[in-house]
Parts: sequence; structure tokens; C-alpha cells
Amino acid sequence: MTTQVPWILKQLLLPSFFVLLGAIVGFFAGQVKEYFEARRVKQSFLKAVRCELSTLRVHLEETLKDVDEVLDDLIQHGKRKAIHLSTQFQIGVYTSQLSRLRDVSDPIILDIIKVYDHLSNLEIIKDHVTSRSFELVMLTEQPNDIGKESPLAADYLSSLEEVKRRLGNLIPSVDGLITRLPQ
Repeated sequence: MTTQVPWILKQLLLPSFFVLLGAIVGFFAGQVKEYFEARRVKQSFLKAVRCELSTLRVHLEETLKDVDEVLDDLIQHGKRKAIHLSTQFQIGVYTSQLSRLRDVSDPIILDIIKVYDHLSNLEIIKDHVTSRSFELVMLTEQPNDIGKESPLAADYLSSLEEVKRRLGNLIPSVDGLITRLPQ
């Protein structure tokens, strides 16, 4: 005696079950693939940021050296010297790749964001120092410029000291971050 499979089971429920099973398997396979892709992107980002921060570290050190030299000339010798601090750090990897990360709540990613935020704040102050530097050097010894010189020189000096202070805090942060990033 053979049992006959009802038409609704054979034609509708069995194919629906396999479609549903395929969708579930496909969904989970996609999630696993996305997880591994996110890990790969994160590791690539961390390695690239390490290279970028290593280059920035040298730039920060040279900027600190320039600021120290100008401060020494200004304080010790009263010598006005124009300083041109480049206003843009090279942060292309960070700006172009951060948005590709799936999750930025990882503590190391948050530390990277914090360091780059400090860099952007430093750029604003460096731009101010550069403009004050050129304004101060452009002043002549004419009587009407003497009144402008004192407040301008005070602002210039305090801005230079602020750049030096921020660089003094930022360089160790960059060093610590570089050691935590993969090679």
C-alpha cells in the first residue's frame, strides 16, 4: 500500500521549507562573511594608521624643534623670526578609512580618534601662530606700529607656548599608540 503525499505538501510546503532554509543559511553565511571582512578591514586600518602615525611623529618632533628655536630667539634675544608651521598634517589614511570600520567602539579605535582630534585642534593653533608670526615680522619701527606690537607679541608668545605644550602632550600619546598598533 502506498501513501500518497497530499498536493499542498508536495507543491507548496516542501518548496517553501527549502526556500526558507536557504534564506536562513544564506543570512548566517552573510553575517559570518561580514564579520571576517570587518576584522580584516580593522586590521588593515590599524596597520595603516601605525605607518601614518610614525610619519606624523617625525613631523611633530620637527615642529616642536622649530617652536623651541623660535621661542628661544624671542625670549632670550628678543629677535623676531617668522615661523611657518604647515597647517595640515598628512592624515589621509585616517580620514579616508575610518568610515569603512564597522564598529568604532573598540578602545584602540577610540584612542586613535582622540589623538587625531588633538591633531586637528593643534592645526588650528598652528595656523594662528603662523599668521601672528607674519604680522609681527611685518611691523616696522614706525611710531604707529609700536602700539600694535606689544599685544601682538604677547599673543604670539602665548600661542607658541600653547603649541609647545600641546606638542609635549601629543608626542607621548602618539608614541604610546604606535606601540599598541599592529605592524
